Amino acid sequence: MKKAILYTALLFTFLTGAAQSDNWYQVGFKISASFPTNRFYSVDNDYLCSLTAADFGAFFRAGRYVYGEIGLGYAFYKGDYTVKLDDGSFAFDPVRVELRHLQIPVKAVGNVRLTRSVSLLPFAGIIWQPLLKVTGNTIGYNKNTLKNNSLLFTTGFDFKIGPIVLGVNYRYSLTKFFQNKEGKHPQYMNACVGFQF
Repeated sequence: MKKAILYTALLFTFLTGAAQSDNWYQVGFKISASFPTNRFYSVDNDYLCSLTAADFGAFFRAGRYVYGEIGLGYAFYKGDYTVKLDDGSFAFDPVRVELRHLQIPVKAVGNVRLTRSVSLLPFAGIIWQPLLKVTGNTIGYNKNTLKNNSLLFTTGFDFKIGPIVLGVNYRYSLTKFFQNKEGKHPQYMNACVGFQF
């Protein structure tokens, strides 16, 4: 029992020390979930009824008080889409479509130490999202109708508690949803958890 307590204390000390050291570089990984803040995706009232969206990946950052960060991740957006009419009804039953993307985020990240083991990390940047796949569907959503490369602006903050990272951010697509008709800009709130060393 004493050995278990000792090993646990040593591990906690190592992780906390590693996370709070003043290294000029940091590495980590995150997993996050996204929630839409707008649901109309075109002027023709293409409507997102529900969405299950998540992404995960790793990042590397370098700097001192402000870090430059680059990452690599994978994202999926599984949504139920239809067309919403002016009277509030739907033109057809919602159709499930899944989009899969590669993600390459590039950010500027601040580092504000609040206590010895807690830091606030505000950030802003862009996320490039090449479209990898669109699942088969009956409403014509495919690589010929949707934007194949999306660019999102993101801003938010993380709390780093030892090696653990908890954060929230806002994402605004600078790219419209469709390429074959007048689309609108998807927007999301995003919550994440991860580890950083």
